[in-house]
Amino acid sequence: MKLTKKQVVILGLVGATCAVAIVAGLSIGIPLTSTSEEEKPQAKKLVPLVPLTNSASRPNAHGKFESWGKDTEEVYAVTEPPPSPTELGEYEHAAVSADGQPCGQIAKDILLQNGTAADAAIAGLFCDGVINTQSMGLGGGFLLTYYEKATGKAYSLNARETAPAAAYEDMFEGNGELSVKAEGRWWENKDPRLKGGLAVAVPGEIRGYYELYERFGGNIPWADLIEPTIKLCEDGHLVNWHMARALRIYESDIVQEPSMSVFVNPETGSVYKEGDILKRPQLAQTLRALQQDPDALNTGELSYKLVEDIQSFNGIITHQDLQNARPVWKEAVNVSIQNGGLTMYSVPPPGSGLILGFIMNIIDEYGLTEADLSPENTVLTHHRITEAMKWAYAKRTELGDADFVDMSELTKNLTSDFYSSEIRRQITDDRTFQDPEHYGAVTAVDEDHGTAHFSLLAPNGDAVSATSTINLYFGAGIRSVQTGIVLNDEMDDFSAPNITNYFGIPPSPANFIRPGKRPLSSMCPAVFIDSQGNARLILGAAGGTKISSAVAWASLRNLWFGDDIKEAIDARRIHHQIYPMTLSYENGILKDIIEGLEKIGHETDEFGVGGSVICGIARGNNGLIYANSDFRKAGEVAGF
Repeated sequence: MKLTKKQVVILGLVGATCAVAIVAGLSIGIPLTSTSEEEKPQAKKLVPLVPLTNSASRPNAHGKFESWGKDTEEVYAVTEPPPSPTELGEYEHAAVSADGQPCGQIAKDILLQNGTAADAAIAGLFCDGVINTQSMGLGGGFLLTYYEKATGKAYSLNARETAPAAAYEDMFEGNGELSVKAEGRWWENKDPRLKGGLAVAVPGEIRGYYELYERFGGNIPWADLIEPTIKLCEDGHLVNWHMARALRIYESDIVQEPSMSVFVNPETGSVYKEGDILKRPQLAQTLRALQQDPDALNTGELSYKLVEDIQSFNGIITHQDLQNARPVWKEAVNVSIQNGGLTMYSVPPPGSGLILGFIMNIIDEYGLTEADLSPENTVLTHHRITEAMKWAYAKRTELGDADFVDMSELTKNLTSDFYSSEIRRQITDDRTFQDPEHYGAVTAVDEDHGTAHFSLLAPNGDAVSATSTINLYFGAGIRSVQTGIVLNDEMDDFSAPNITNYFGIPPSPANFIRPGKRPLSSMCPAVFIDSQGNARLILGAAGGTKISSAVAWASLRNLWFGDDIKEAIDARRIHHQIYPMTLSYENGILKDIIEGLEKIGHETDEFGVGGSVICGIARGNNGLIYANSDFRKAGEVAGF
């Protein structure tokens, strides 16, 4: 059972009418090195060694919990963290796992009305864009994997944001000639890749939804898929603890930016808090327009309003950019996994399905089972998985938009059993290496951030795995006032020439800016299919560069280590992305494991609890369907 460095905590649920607190709880560990949206989530609470300060309770469907950071005394835990209080949904016919409430229930209701998997997913994603507006929405884009049971085929939909036509390779070098100062704006001296209009790439979200609807939806009228979210905007929705936390983190920026005033409570002058009711009337009007014309934001009157607002922030997006932005169907990444007779489907570049598949392929040949997590084997197993991550993340530095960079040879290698076997033979069980070049990394790519995920399995066996993003919390920190849409900062996901990273590594040319190009993403929505053609596991994650490692870790645990989907998602995670050359681990990984890895030569660093958030659905050996939404965010599951 597992031991970890940092603080010991015993989960504490406090009953409202109880005089004595029951030991149990949940909390947030804030990473030290990132402002990424998902890289500051929650940790399960074990008995605190020092009093908690500045804590804020945050209710979800499972109760109230306090938060704590990394400023507590560092000690080793003595036991594995207890199970989180999130629900393990058990269903016979269909299941949904969503990042926000009531988005899972909305999708379930669509399925009960005989909606297709696509219909239900679209309704759920519209909802998520409001409930998790800090993470995703109409101002962003998404990657999606769709499995069609009747044909046994999988498809990838790329609705990621694109660079505007006026964008160019070195536009951010020294702020570039495009970086016009916006006097009086709070972001005028901020990095223009992160804040303000220049950071905004052309959104792809709404056209992606309608493309999915036209190909795999249609049992439910388009307008009906949007109506539940309109009601949330008009009537208001509860601010959950995750949004409240995001608002609190960015409060100083939000209160300075007039376009973001919708998130400021006029009664207090501060951002809305957990449990407050938040209304989005302007966004509701936009959604009503989209009910009548799905292309209103790209070719209709709304498109001119959106462009006008973006350009008022010194953005360079034009009406022509909106017209030209089109989602693209691609052949899904296909990886055969011998251990269990499975096929994994995910998204091709600029997504990171290849990275996920490569990790799984390297580990596949070890033939892992539950026994490999036994006390005598667990250090070696963690080492092997870490090495697989290092080899895979080294290859990530070569990825880019396949419409602009030839990815054919890389795709062939990373999905090849022979190539993964060759790499596996270079992994030694008693040694690791600190030189990135040993693993084949010679350039670096910028870290991406944030996102939200949505998983769904329909009664007919079709499956949807979708990950959506606006990058950082609240994207570029600006909102289109005329449409109510929070705008992305996806231009930051491109690499820039002559800008080396913190470690002195040159940027990857494969991810340089080009007009119409999509930036590299860690998103890897995945569907695993068994030998009978049934969806065995559907999952994906939020969390920037930690997405691929988190999805791999949960997949390994559910497919090979005997964990149910909740146990696999609850389990504390490890992560290695080559830059930095450090094995990161969540609070809760056992002391003996970390010390064993350090003896092999791994440099380690704990990042609290969080960093990535998974929504997963798994089919059990008994034929039932199980679903869980990560305790690290305020999501929910639903099904029947």
